[in-house]
Amino acid sequence: MKIVNCKLKINSRGFTLIELLIVITIIGILVATGIYSWQAAQVKGRDNRRKTEIKAVQQALENYFQINGKYPNSSAGTITCNITGDSSTHAWGTAFTCGSNTYMQKLPSDPTQQLTAGYYYSSNATNTTYVVSAQLENLRDYDISQSTGCQASRNYCVKNP
Repeated sequence: MKIVNCKLKINSRGFTLIELLIVITIIGILVATGIYSWQAAQVKGRDNRRKTEIKAVQQALENYFQINGKYPNSSAGTITCNITGDSSTHAWGTAFTCGSNTYMQKLPSDPTQQLTAGYYYSSNATNTTYVVSAQLENLRDYDISQSTGCQASRNYCVKNP
């Protein structure tokens, strides 16, 4: 009898199925984490923009008060001039000009334009106080817990000092 020397030749040039599945799973986890972080950063960015814009409106309202001795009227969440000869209403996204004075070149509008809440202005009957409110997307934002008395179901607001 003749014994034949049989050597099994193994071709090890590729990856096994298990190795491929592990790599694909790791890549999937990294992509999912990245997408979540990116979306969270965008929400925080829009909320910071809302806060900054509300503070700019607050400054314009204080300038209005310095010149006119009272704050503007409010009409369905918009700003209405209440000076002699001018009772124009200024919607969000338009210029805030009363009489010959321009207080803001353009009142801000919500960054997403999808929030039904948007920005909201309210003054009391004697126009001695006001509240400017916005709806923040990040419900865990620290400033939400500091805001009280916001108007029309909004969760962030500033008031006259």
